[in-house]
Formats: sequence, structure tokens, C-alpha cells
Amino acid sequence: MISLSHCISMAVASLKSSKLRSGLTALGIIIGIAAVITVFTLGDSMSGYVNTQMDQGPPYIEIYSTKERIFYQQQADLVANTAGVESVTIEWGATSVVRFSNEEQNISIIGTNESMADVMEMNFTDGRFFTDKDSYVAVVGKGIAEDSFRNEIGVRSSVDISVYNYDTKDYVTESFQVIGIAGSDSELGYSYGQNSIFIPIQTMQKMSGRTDFNVMTAIVDDVNTINDTENEIKRRLARNLGVSERDIAENDSQVPFTTFNKIEMLEQFQTVTATLQYFLVGIGGISLIVGAVGIMNIMIVTVTERTKEIGTLKALGYSARDVLMMFVIESIIISILGGIIGTVVGLLAAYILTALLGVPMGFPVTSILAGVGLSVVVGVLAGAQPSYRAAKMNPVDALRDQ
Repeated sequence: MISLSHCISMAVASLKSSKLRSGLTALGIIIGIAAVITVFTLGDSMSGYVNTQMDQGPPYIEIYSTKERIFYQQQADLVANTAGVESVTIEWGATSVVRFSNEEQNISIIGTNESMADVMEMNFTDGRFFTDKDSYVAVVGKGIAEDSFRNEIGVRSSVDISVYNYDTKDYVTESFQVIGIAGSDSELGYSYGQNSIFIPIQTMQKMSGRTDFNVMTAIVDDVNTINDTENEIKRRLARNLGVSERDIAENDSQVPFTTFNKIEMLEQFQTVTATLQYFLVGIGGISLIVGAVGIMNIMIVTVTERTKEIGTLKALGYSARDVLMMFVIESIIISILGGIIGTVVGLLAAYILTALLGVPMGFPVTSILAGVGLSVVVGVLAGAQPSYRAAKMNPVDALRDQ
């Protein structure tokens, strides 16, 4: 019986003698492992990001009107006075014409109050957010400030904003002084924070001729009771808007608003991410199966081509176990190389995707080890039948067939 090291050296020599064939054989494994590693790394990264978001920032409940003109200051006060609610942010948004430096752009304008900065976890490259005592001031999202106009908007810049007035049926234009350039780190406010202009809600209402708004965000003081607080807000607000207790309990369609809380939103995000993971893992699994079939086919062809060599080895005293080991090791080496290359490719792809998504990249050591281990298993299974066939060859018949 020959040693393991001798089997490995012979297997390596055989693979080196047909580099192109070996590389093409490993390609299926590379693609499969790369897909699996990318998916699991991306999934771990997204899960880590979601968990971080759950721990950061205030717990909140979003309340959206599904009908026109139902939310006024009375409803905001009612929500603010609900047990468990710390503060309430209100919003009224519209796409309006913004003029700056002799240019015009259609931009999302959000009328809101001073607590919005905390809700959205705004970070400021310059300046600050407004207070409820401010009037004709604006906070410009970083994306708008840097990319929407030829000249960059900065603090102390002046922008003209036109808002449609529902009383006069015409546009009202006012000049606003920019007091802050903001972005957002929160999952709730990233798009708003980067790509909107914020002005005080009372100024928005004055320009539009409307005192209603369409979104409320309630900051709650205990994340552990957020579902109970959400249900109480929904019950009280629905009753205030004329919905009976029976309709509230039996028919959500009668409630003219919808709610969701931070935990629900992040859980939905995790569900979508997990579903996508399973889908992509399935694709990676198919690639691994294709790779395994490729290894098996190539090994069968290799055994056929090397019949004389196998006969010679057996005539020289190599046992069936030696021949079996040599061919299995060839299969394993191809799979391990494919697994290592696939892992590197998968991590590189995950790094690029997490960078594009703006999510910190995780490093799932368990998944990486599992990926390499899976490639070894695939190699053993794919190479078992051809290797067994080679090991069972009769040396006399093998030499006579050539």
C-alpha cells in the first residue's frame, strides 16, 4: 500500500498534465461556492445591519393617512397624549419647484417639526435643524445640495420654493435661508434625509393653505411595549375619526389610516432578505450540482483515457485501494481548489455589494468553512463512482484494451 503523500503527489502531477481540463472541471464548483458564500455573507451583513438599527435610534410608530384631510393638530395631540408616547413628529410633503442659482428643479419638500431630526437620526455636514420657532428656513438633504444644481447649496444659501396653494389655486413662492445640510443614518429616513428639503410645518401650511398633514411619527419610550402602544394609538385615533369599536376590531378597511412600527418594518426587511437568501442559495446549489456532474463526467473520461496507466500501476503492485485513493484525491483537490477560489470570489462579490448598499460587511467564518467543506464533500461524492470503477479494473484486461 502506497503512502497518502505519494497518492497526493501523483494526483497533483496528473492534474498538472491537463491544466485546462482541470480548470474547466473546477469552474462549476467555483461558481456554486461563490454564489453560496456571497449570499451568506450578504445575509449576515444585512442581519447585522438590521440588528444594529434595532438597537440604535428611538423606537417609533409610523401613522399614514389613507384619506385626504383627516390628520390635524387635534389628532397629533391625541397621539401625543397616548400612554407610552414620548413625542410626535408630523409631516406634509409635496413635490415643488425649487430655484437656486438661476436653475429650477422639482424636489420633494417636507413640512415638519423640530423632532424630525431625532426621528431620522440626521447627521449634519454643516449647520443644524430648525426649531418650531423658525419660519422661512430650510434644511437641505446632502444629495440635493451636492447633485441637483450646478452650484452646490451650502449653509446661508438662499433658495426659492414654490408651493401650490389650495385656496388661491396658484403657486406661492417664498425665499428660504438654508441653515443645515443633512443626511440620515436611519433605515426610516435615509431617502428623505438625502433627497428632500425640510421646512417648518407651519410655514408649509401657510403657503399651501392647508392645516392638515398626512404622516405622523410617534416616538415611544419603551421598545418592549411598542406593539401595545401601537394598538392603543390605533384604537384611540380610529374612535376620534368616527370608526366604531366593532369596525376597528372586525374590518381594518374602515380605518382611514395605517400604522407600522420600527420592529415590524425591520422584521419585514429581514423576511425579504431571508427569502432572497433562500432563492440565491438555491441557484448556488444548482451550480454545485452542475459542478459535481462535471467532475464526475471528467473523472469518468479520465479513467477511460488512463486505462493503460491503471493497468500498469496494478501490474506494478498497486492495490485497488491505492488506485481508488489516487482518483478520489484528484477529485478532492479539484473541489478544494474550486472551493478556495469560489470563497475568494464570493467574499469579493459580497464586499462590492455591501459597499453599494452602504451596509457594513460581516465575515461569516462558519459559512466560509462550511463552503470549503461542502466543496470537499462534492468532490468525494462526484469522484467516488469513477474512482471505484478504476480501482476494480483487471490489470490484464486494462493492458490488453490499449
